[in-house]
Amino acid sequence: MDEQFLLADAAYERGDLEQAFASFLQLAEGGDLHGMSRVACMYADGEGTPRSREKSLEWDSRAAALGSTTSMFNLAITYRNAGDYREARRWFERLHADGDGDASLELARMHMISDLEDERVEAYLLAAARSSRVCEASREEAQALLVELVEGRARSNVTQLAD
Repeated sequence: MDEQFLLADAAYERGDLEQAFASFLQLAEGGDLHGMSRVACMYADGEGTPRSREKSLEWDSRAAALGSTTSMFNLAITYRNAGDYREARRWFERLHADGDGDASLELARMHMISDLEDERVEAYLLAAARSSRVCEASREEAQALLVELVEGRARSNVTQLAD
């Protein structure tokens, strides 16, 4: 990280959000991917600048086009929260294909709405649990959901045999 980013981050941490935003924006306008992601987040949350979903999407889209996986994940979350599941899935799938375990977990959650999706859910959960690119909390959640899925199938099979 360069010194300007560290200074912007320090301003953010001490609560000087307007200064942090101005500094991150300068970095973003200069092509810094981390700056772009931070600007997008600050627009999304209205930190140091008025809240703007459109500007947040714009900056995350720019960073994603340049390869920022953080911005790709943020885009997926933003689209999911806005109810655009097709676009959210597209971004999560892209990350999942690249081995992002957190994206795999998000895809599993999106498909847990139906028992007809159990095989797909299991594949996503296995990918999340086995990924080297997943936070520990997500890995633990994926493992717990896998156990629930397997136990649910076992109960269903026992019930079918009893009938």
